[in-house]
Amino acid sequence: MKEVITKIIKGIIIGIAALTAGAGTFAIVLGIYDRCMAIIANPFKNFKENLKYIWPILVGILIGAACCAKLVIFLLDEYTAFTRCAFLGIIIGGIPTLIKVANKEGFKKKYLISTLIAFILTIICTMMANNTKAGTEVRYLSIVELIIYGAIYAWGAVMPGMTTMHILIYMGVLGPILSGFTALDLSIIIPFGIGYIALALTTAGMITWLFKKFYGITYYAIIGFSITSLIMFIPEFTSISQVIIGIIIVIIFTIFMYGITVLDKKVDETKEKEGVINEGETRK
Repeated sequence: MKEVITKIIKGIIIGIAALTAGAGTFAIVLGIYDRCMAIIANPFKNFKENLKYIWPILVGILIGAACCAKLVIFLLDEYTAFTRCAFLGIIIGGIPTLIKVANKEGFKKKYLISTLIAFILTIICTMMANNTKAGTEVRYLSIVELIIYGAIYAWGAVMPGMTTMHILIYMGVLGPILSGFTALDLSIIIPFGIGYIALALTTAGMITWLFKKFYGITYYAIIGFSITSLIMFIPEFTSISQVIIGIIIVIIFTIFMYGITVLDKKVDETKEKEGVINEGETRK
């Protein structure tokens, strides 16, 4: 039960993160990215075991996205700086785990080249997006357009450290898409979902392959993406009091995120001990 609850909490965090910061980095920090990508890449291999693993996460994602969509958008509109501080804290709290995972198979200086390349590429893409003037909000979206936007949004979920929501904002389509989801408009949800799922399915296999063949290089590229996302979430303050409150929020959410990773580690250690005990009893 503790494991199920932990996975549901992780899913809720990822569901909320998917609304703003992108889910990939959070999935890595929470220790579920590799397994989830492997399941998406080959869902019918060990189907029952995969389903047992992933269903609490999916439930959490649905809860987080459904319950917090309007709240997150409201907070970003009304309390932009403080909301960004919360996500800064979550990212910072997960950095130690991200580095530890990246070094699991050892560290080589050449890995830092992939970090630098990823950092530069993301900065360039962000600058290009920021220089793109946002037009008036689109009122009508065709099925083909929704499929394309779903694929764009999915890229930020499956590729850790990258966020793509700002692209939808600059294209003037985020409002109608979010309105469609909150109103349960299937004419928007279905084509957007098709694009999202199609991109995730076709990309998961490639990412899984990269992890197998180039583990260190791939993870240090992800660190580069994450550093960039950290920079992009630095808020603008208008007063000293806001700075103080913002720092407090960052600290609170850093501790919260780090606590989640520690709890996850304890769950894994408990499972390993139980496995050793069960194996010993079986031998007896």
